[in-house]
Amino acid sequence: LLLWPGERSPLEDDPFPIPSATGVAAVCATISIAFLITRRVRPTSRWVFAYLGFLAVGALANWRMPPSDTFSASRALMLAGASVAAFAGGASLGEHGWRALVRALVLLVPYAVLPALFDGEHNFSGLLGNTGSTSEAALLGAAAGAWLALHGEGLWKWLGAAATGLYAFYIGVAPVLAGAACLAFVLVVLVATAKDQRKFGLGLAGLVALLFFAGRFVPHAPQPASPRPAELAPGDIGGVAVRKFVWGSLPAMIVDYGPLGAGLGQFQAAYPPYRDPQEIEQSSHGRTLPAAETEVEHAHSDLLQGFVEAGWIGGALWIVFLGAAGFAALRFLRDPFESQRAPLGAVALAVLANAALREPLLWNPASAVAAFGVFGVLLATPATPAPEGPRGWSRHALAGLAIVLVAPQVAGGWTMALHGRALAKAVSTKDSDFAAFALESCEDSPVALAMRARELEAKAGSTPSQQVADAWQAVLAVRPHNLEALVQLGIAHARLEGVDEARAAWNHALGLDPGHPALRFNLARVEALLGDIDASVVQLEASKQDVAAALRGFGFAALREARVERGFELLARADQKFAGIGPEMAFELARDASTGSEEERLALEGAAHVLWARQHGAGGAVDDAVRSYRQAKRCLTPRDGRTLPNTLSLELAAALAASGKLDDAHKELGERGLDARELSRLPEWAGQALFDNGLLAR
Repeated sequence: LLLWPGERSPLEDDPFPIPSATGVAAVCATISIAFLITRRVRPTSRWVFAYLGFLAVGALANWRMPPSDTFSASRALMLAGASVAAFAGGASLGEHGWRALVRALVLLVPYAVLPALFDGEHNFSGLLGNTGSTSEAALLGAAAGAWLALHGEGLWKWLGAAATGLYAFYIGVAPVLAGAACLAFVLVVLVATAKDQRKFGLGLAGLVALLFFAGRFVPHAPQPASPRPAELAPGDIGGVAVRKFVWGSLPAMIVDYGPLGAGLGQFQAAYPPYRDPQEIEQSSHGRTLPAAETEVEHAHSDLLQGFVEAGWIGGALWIVFLGAAGFAALRFLRDPFESQRAPLGAVALAVLANAALREPLLWNPASAVAAFGVFGVLLATPATPAPEGPRGWSRHALAGLAIVLVAPQVAGGWTMALHGRALAKAVSTKDSDFAAFALESCEDSPVALAMRARELEAKAGSTPSQQVADAWQAVLAVRPHNLEALVQLGIAHARLEGVDEARAAWNHALGLDPGHPALRFNLARVEALLGDIDASVVQLEASKQDVAAALRGFGFAALREARVERGFELLARADQKFAGIGPEMAFELARDASTGSEEERLALEGAAHVLWARQHGAGGAVDDAVRSYRQAKRCLTPRDGRTLPNTLSLELAAALAASGKLDDAHKELGERGLDARELSRLPEWAGQALFDNGLLAR
């Protein structure tokens, strides 16, 4: 179902398929559990209790320290419930079921891979939106196909070989080096254990290698026509180098979170403070990716992910479970009397190898549910008929049902699936109603919250907006270390002149990404315009900027915002020729072509008129003030279509009102909103004029 191509696919055009797929899997798990209960078979497996113990420890961590990212906690619990249900389903199978499962996995290869191979527009990512996720789902069938190619008979022998070859070609085209390594590992094991088929096995390995390298020569589009957000997410970019840095940073995180870990589903929210700056550079391809910021979605290794989310105790139980599956797989591969389950042993080894390199079991539902079904076959004793009534119900199935229902969102699977469909429509149609519906469906969704914040930000433009700041703060309530949210929150507060708030947001972001190219400059700018100039200089020096040139630029920016005194102070710090500058000197410099660009000369002339206008207003010469303000407006009105600084319009409206031109004053204010921050900066005479003429009661 998760790989179903076509217009009615539950993941059609979904830019964020993992949560949606998890929701679909959770819904299907409840159906599967109901079916298992009615079958009246009772499989047993002591090893599944290690997995249930791992889940219990992770859930205990979530209870002990309530997670910020409740959406991801729900996703993790839903996938856990679906996995337990799949384990129970596999455990309930008999010999006919084992054979059917092997063949179904083989058929899964073309089902997953062929649509992806014809999806060059999206870099062969396929329905799951990521080449790694698609290869994980198909790897199970490729491993089963390799076993059938060596030991099978008739049509299925050749179908198995074809499936393995097709998979090898796809992972060469994509490319997915983790998939290639896992397939090579399985082939080595199969050849080593195939006493009478080693020559054929070596030939199959040679064919696989040939097809893999043939796939490497398939041309890629230099730039996708319409890249999906999932493709731009950095969860799988950077390859071996990224994995090395991520794995190297995890021991410190595991130690810090102690015996219970960060909690189920909390990796993405908790990991950013531990990121290696070199990994950030690798993930962003030297800051060249079109995505705004990069994130690490998972640990790229199930072996380590278990220790991060469930601590030392849960991680040990997780390793016990995976180890039991691995030993069972090897035992069945070497047992000549287990020909029905041996191909599933090959599948389990492929899954475990991939789990060590990329992490499919705690992340990708398409591969996780199939893998746990295989584990159920390998780790359970054959199912026996059960007595009538509740005593005969499968305990494994009931455990899966309990986990699904414990998820913080009641009926969460269906809700999460609807949330994914709404996000897909929002991205494809640019209709904000779909984004709003996604947020209504899952009000704690980090993706939907960020989408709302970006929409509000686009509507506000450069206009200060508390609503935008609140929207980005809502993202941080779920993901406290989200770099994009911190950067944009700082910008929102800077526009609101909240220096302390902007400083706090950007310093937090700098702690996560010290090499961020814009953060220090942003900090330097807000300190220069609104805060401490010496602190601005410190930031400029730390970012190896030309201090004098930057302060000069900030100075002219301050003049264009009618912050005349601060602008003159910054210009004097940048260049001694601006020392002691006043309105007369500014006007003279504006007439000198050697002063700078036309825009800079206009800023100086406008600043001179602003100071003269304020002097006229304070002296009661309001008609002269009106003329000077209009000259300032002519000089300082931005040429790029942005609005004039609110302060200048407010002062001009005050002068117009004081001179008896109330209609002109109302026209000048227009629909412009007033706030205490702007009013506090007005000269005393201007504020009094607005009050006396009733213009503050707007």
